[in-house]
Amino acid sequence: MELSPNNQIEDRKPILTADGLVQTSNSPFEPTISQETQTSNGIGTQCQLTVDQLDIEILPIIYDVVRCVEKDPLENAVKLRESQDCNHKIFELQKRFESAREQIRQLPGIDYNKDEQLQRLELLRNQLKLKQQLIRKYKDTEF
Repeated sequence: MELSPNNQIEDRKPILTADGLVQTSNSPFEPTISQETQTSNGIGTQCQLTVDQLDIEILPIIYDVVRCVEKDPLENAVKLRESQDCNHKIFELQKRFESAREQIRQLPGIDYNKDEQLQRLELLRNQLKLKQQLIRKYKDTEF
């Protein structure tokens, strides 16, 4: 555990590179995993999100908006109330979209383009092969 330049605790673990060397500093392709990240309102702690942890439920709200727009009341008082309800549901949908955007921005690796992701994937595959070879080597070694 070390402190980053912005005084957050970082977990820097040794990494086995593709050429078999151990690297302790973070590479440009290795995101820093900080234990404390700010939420959208700037308060609180939160670990990095995974795709399974995302809370993006927008389909029911879209259904409510469509259902609200389809209604065609005849009385003016009912039209005004339905219009306000519809505006409220649309505002709620906008808040859900903004919440989804914030959650997606917190996903690790989202800031990499496709080429960087493919390069990172190839690096991880090479590391996996090296580790598998080391495991086989140590299993075959007799003490």
